[in-house]
Amino acid sequence: MPANLPPQFYALSMKLKEAASNDEKISILEEMLRISPKHKGTENLQKDLKTKIAKLKKQRPKRIKGKTIYSIKKEGAGQVVISGPANSGKSSLLNALTNANAKVAPYPFTTKIPQPAMMTYENILIQLVDTPPLSPEFSPPWLKEILKAADILLAVFDLSKGNIIEEIKNFKEILDDWNLSEKKIIFLGNKVDLGKAKENLKKIRVPTKWVQYEIKPISCFQKIGLKELKKEIFDLLEIIRVYTKSHNQDLPDFEHPFIMKKNSRLIDLASQIHHNFTFSFKYAKLFNELEIHFTSDKSKIYQIFKKDSKKPQIIGKDYILRDGDVVEIYT
Repeated sequence: MPANLPPQFYALSMKLKEAASNDEKISILEEMLRISPKHKGTENLQKDLKTKIAKLKKQRPKRIKGKTIYSIKKEGAGQVVISGPANSGKSSLLNALTNANAKVAPYPFTTKIPQPAMMTYENILIQLVDTPPLSPEFSPPWLKEILKAADILLAVFDLSKGNIIEEIKNFKEILDDWNLSEKKIIFLGNKVDLGKAKENLKKIRVPTKWVQYEIKPISCFQKIGLKELKKEIFDLLEIIRVYTKSHNQDLPDFEHPFIMKKNSRLIDLASQIHHNFTFSFKYAKLFNELEIHFTSDKSKIYQIFKKDSKKPQIIGKDYILRDGDVVEIYT
């Protein structure tokens, strides 16, 4: 195996051995293929990964005829499901936040099945899932399961509609019936740039039985509030990015961070890299004098600046990791 593969590749190799389902194996293999360096020395490796992916896809069970069941495999740093009534701009939001090209039309049920796409936030990908309209007339069990599995829900409503309070009421009642009211939900008022939107926004900002939360105004067309929405999604996921480097590297791989939950310990990261590290871990060096700066267009180009000349800090397995930490593990 090529010696210049990133540490994440080996961590994924260990996950692959523990994967139970074919879909999980496919997802891991596709990520391994994505992060493997593209040069002559890895040609056989890439070919082997592609062969394994193709073989697993052929083994997927065929859908039972007449049975409507949908599920979306989680990918990226988190899964965010977009929901709400018809023609509120759910597909437009998916298109605006990702590179997707979901069909948008001024009539209900343009989106008939769940549609996933990946949203870039700085140097990570977050999965968004567009769903069919949710209403008292259409609330199938499979849609409940998709909402239930999500890390975050984006509830989208059309601010220019006169019946927006009624739509919020219907949406909230469905969530109550499904016992999903306690999920992490961001309520969005779309089309703030249209007609009566600002007037309606003032009305729904007055607390009532059904409107007891902040409705964040956005516009998919004018790109209003979308940058702030991305940041809020990242914060609400409660995740951190941790970078690792080997002893002979000057800089870590800033394009492929390890994604960890907030308050994760260093030993959690070590075990994710390799299960043997749980037992062989000795200590780690924390390079907290390094500061990450993203370029203005948030591309995959980063600049690293030293804040001071302090030596790396020696940390133990119970160290609580922070977003942006750079660590070098010794076993």
